[in-house]
Amino acid sequence: MSSTAEANMSRHSNPYDEFILVHHLQLQNSCVPQLYWKTLFNKLKDEVFDAGNAFQIQLVEHEEEGEENDEPSPRSWRVVVNCEGRIKSMDERHIYLIDHAWTYRQHEARQYLTQVPSLKDRMCLLMDIDSDGREEKEVIDEILQEMWRFNNTYSIGNYELGTNERLPLWYIMDEFGSRIQHSDMPTFKMAPFLYGPQQTAFSIIWPVRDLENGEEVTRDYIPNIQHPERRKAMLLPWIHHDLRETSYQQPEPKDDFFSAHRIMETVPEKVGPVPPLPSDRKVRVCLDYPKAPELTDPRFEMVDTGEEADIIWTRQSFKDYCSLCSDGKFCYINQFPSEQCITVKDLLPVICRRAGTNGINSETLEGSPRWLPVSYNLNTELDKFVSYFQHREDKGLDNVWILKPWNLSNSADVTVTNNLNQILRITESGPKIACKYVSDCVTIHRADIASDVKVDFRFLTFLASVNPLKLYVYKPFSVRRGHKQYALTDFDDLLRHLTYVGLYEFNVYRPGMYTEQFIEPFEAENPDIKWSTVEESIHRALLEMFQAASSKPPPAGLGDFPLSRAIYGIDLLLKWDKNERGG
Repeated sequence: MSSTAEANMSRHSNPYDEFILVHHLQLQNSCVPQLYWKTLFNKLKDEVFDAGNAFQIQLVEHEEEGEENDEPSPRSWRVVVNCEGRIKSMDERHIYLIDHAWTYRQHEARQYLTQVPSLKDRMCLLMDIDSDGREEKEVIDEILQEMWRFNNTYSIGNYELGTNERLPLWYIMDEFGSRIQHSDMPTFKMAPFLYGPQQTAFSIIWPVRDLENGEEVTRDYIPNIQHPERRKAMLLPWIHHDLRETSYQQPEPKDDFFSAHRIMETVPEKVGPVPPLPSDRKVRVCLDYPKAPELTDPRFEMVDTGEEADIIWTRQSFKDYCSLCSDGKFCYINQFPSEQCITVKDLLPVICRRAGTNGINSETLEGSPRWLPVSYNLNTELDKFVSYFQHREDKGLDNVWILKPWNLSNSADVTVTNNLNQILRITESGPKIACKYVSDCVTIHRADIASDVKVDFRFLTFLASVNPLKLYVYKPFSVRRGHKQYALTDFDDLLRHLTYVGLYEFNVYRPGMYTEQFIEPFEAENPDIKWSTVEESIHRALLEMFQAASSKPPPAGLGDFPLSRAIYGIDLLLKWDKNERGG
């Protein structure tokens, strides 16, 4: 808490005033009417869970017409008003607390269910999962599949905290909260609420109109989504919709897509002849990187500021290119104007698709170019993604996807799944890109665990010029290996499906490999394949990507600036071609 907030609190001896001071922004953002604030404070302070005095959970059984009832009838639940008189929306008493039965981070879910049997049993009852006579793993797998119809999410923290602290928290409400059904015309509003003194999260619920005894309590599961097609897609975990008539093709968006929510650079219209780096003195380098290595080459010296430098090498996003060539001063920079089009995850697939020709093939559902997995921006193309997912289902094709937040790195909040409900719900925790998972990926044998594991590769490219395009690829590359035997199963097991899991505390050794260490065993395992042939196809794909990125001016493509030089690390997987596998 800041010193200003502490000083303000010292002037408010009334506990309610202190509550408002701390929670005012949260109350406003959750749209809780001020009418209920005092009641909410008292219930939070005293942990009053009195919803049972006003509501009743009812089990609803549905008989199938014209069929024998040998099987149990389908069941559902609902919550109704059950109190003397009516619930009045203008009565300050009618705001209620809902407890959270389970709060967790996504990569921890299986561990919790395995280590806490009572949690597993409670989730089975809450989700109507029959566990009698079944193996524990089978039951847990079903919970992990079904829980996305019950999950809700919030995040704590800000960008001053580490990435782990900002990862979304998922929670499942208690039996009362979980059995409140959806309605497009809800009778109540609901919001998560973090109570500061206890650092405990609850959900709160309050009426939006008067309700008579026996009327159903409902809420809108997706209250912030009004676009009709996106709303249909987001409601799929609870209400079936067929989106196959929606086109899954992906026309390139307009320029404002590339510039939205981004600060554009200032670039001079023309730069005169650029002199070579000085030869009569040392070249001055301003290096803005944490734990940067020392420059030992005698041709260079380190300086503290960009104003002194001949070369600026910075990790910060650089914007003022005009400052690099003013007053007869020329300074090189390790970035290109508008390079976010290849460094940001939501823009890169759009750029790469330019290297293709005909979009997604309607017969095979393969994308173009062949080296680019089909990818959808789940913020802007969710209905297209669902259509594509449903078409793949119709053709019996595998539907495993990897979801990546475009604003995080180091495998943070990455998900591998074939569960459409999970994909749709995960979009609530922040912007995501869905990339078709490379299911038939190239593996290599890891002797220390006696298993074939997934591998990915990092190639370093040096971009010297955009117009004309001058691109170089460093011959050496690095390889990261998976930590468990690769198989198209157990998608929540990150050690099986990701080669880098640095943000999570798995306490595993992360060995890497380098060029010659990889080529020799790879060719030994695959005697019919020469690495030089594979490498040639990789270099061709990298060239096509940069050709696509430089085919349009900013903001939809890389900008040309004569003082720009940049090194980009490209991470990629290899997949087997069907012909190479005899398919």
